[in-house]
Amino acid sequence: MIKIANIYYDLLNLYGDTGNCKALAYHLRETGEQVTVDNISFGDKINFSDYNVIFIGSGTENNLKLALDDILKYKNDIIEYKSKGGFLIATGNSIELFGKSALEIFDYTVTYGDERTVRDVKTSLFDFDIIGFENHRGTIDSDRKIIFDDNFILTYIIGPLLVRNPKLTDHIIKKLLENADSDPSKADYTFEEKAYETSQGTDLKNIAAQ
Repeated sequence: MIKIANIYYDLLNLYGDTGNCKALAYHLRETGEQVTVDNISFGDKINFSDYNVIFIGSGTENNLKLALDDILKYKNDIIEYKSKGGFLIATGNSIELFGKSALEIFDYTVTYGDERTVRDVKTSLFDFDIIGFENHRGTIDSDRKIIFDDNFILTYIIGPLLVRNPKLTDHIIKKLLENADSDPSKADYTFEEKAYETSQGTDLKNIAAQ
């Protein structure tokens, strides 16, 4: 049984980020694994140790502040969860919750400028590329577009991170099922792979400008 927690699903879902939980759960079930997804809101109690995967998406700056007020009390729980190999995926500006000015899980600082960063991005992780889109005002003092550390994956990429990057989804599923009887090879990423290939050969910025 794989248990996924989608925390602050109603506050931090600005770009439909919660679709990542649906995609991950769908492909896990293809392998024969049983999966539950719990939607956890502001003020609900979060038992991090109950979950294999924690997901947190992007939101408005006001909603991010609300989430920060709530998540601060879980700092020690998150540190312990990380030390025990739990997966956490943070997309969009929720990456800012984990820096030195907030939970202090990672050693980066967030600064805010007058202009927003709006761009398509491509970066490498493991032996494959990750593609996506960024739209944020904050900036972290790290040259990495995606941070992977002890199964914590954090990125300013918004929206369908796992849907657009099937190799990343496959990597996560294989790690989650290392000691399970389910078969990761049964997950079918045909549609995601076609979408990924199409994105690779398309100038999205020029399309957006037309």
